[in-house]
Amino acid sequence: MGEDGPVKRVLLLVTALLLAACGGGTASAPSPPAPCDPGPPGTREVQVGKRSFLLHVPTDFQDPSPAVFTFHGRGSNAQQQLLLTGFDQVAEEGRFLVVAPEARNGRWDFTGGDTDYLRAVGDAVPCMDPDRVYASGMSMGSAMTFALACAPERKFAAFGGVALTLFEPQCEQTPPAPIIYFHGTADEVVPFRGGQPEGEDIDLPAVPVAMREWAQHNGCTEDTVKRIGKDVRLQEWTGCAADADVDYYRVRGGGHTWPGTAPFIADAIEQSLGKTSQSVNASSLMWKFFQQYSLRAE
Repeated sequence: MGEDGPVKRVLLLVTALLLAACGGGTASAPSPPAPCDPGPPGTREVQVGKRSFLLHVPTDFQDPSPAVFTFHGRGSNAQQQLLLTGFDQVAEEGRFLVVAPEARNGRWDFTGGDTDYLRAVGDAVPCMDPDRVYASGMSMGSAMTFALACAPERKFAAFGGVALTLFEPQCEQTPPAPIIYFHGTADEVVPFRGGQPEGEDIDLPAVPVAMREWAQHNGCTEDTVKRIGKDVRLQEWTGCAADADVDYYRVRGGGHTWPGTAPFIADAIEQSLGKTSQSVNASSLMWKFFQQYSLRAE
């Protein structure tokens, strides 16, 4: 009985300390993380080692932000890709980051030489949501986009290409890939009917064949066709595994061009690369398509 008093005092002290630690049940919630700052809006060059890329930050910024990578064609560059696609303008309404990597000497390295560079680019993009990153490209840049769709480790949630598509045997081992693609029937650089692209020693399948292979790979069960405008036909494969739809825009009479590019650019390149359709805007349609997809399982 002599120890009862001290024991009670210890219990009361422990109880008081616990209540104090808990704030009597009124402790404030942890402070939210500070908002990410991607820097001023607009387009700027970002250095990564000895190379660089262009980054466009929209005026009205999401935190964290989706990001669209856009790869230029052979002999082109990042600045020309932004002018051609107008992705920076689409980003202002869509509130996403635009990333335009720069190839060495105008050519992408499909042997793995650009792997470290692209990893460094991804690491250098501020405030990016890693689950909502998308790849797009023109011509050889489209080939890079499809190569990324076939990569063993998927880093992009959806893929958009213009004027070069392929489906290689290694693609069979990868998960279904959501794809949106555009190709002109009068493309003389990368022939619509397949064969060798201009200046390249490779054989490509006919565009409809490659797109069917992607739809089969994705396990799509429904196929519909609709006409859009006077010169564009959309073939949609839906009911696909992992909801990885395939949208294929066939541009009748279109050249080696990006549909919906600014008219002054379309006029400047028509003689050398063919006609540009204004019935659709490839960049806007890509962004609408991309928004359906995330790497994170819902």
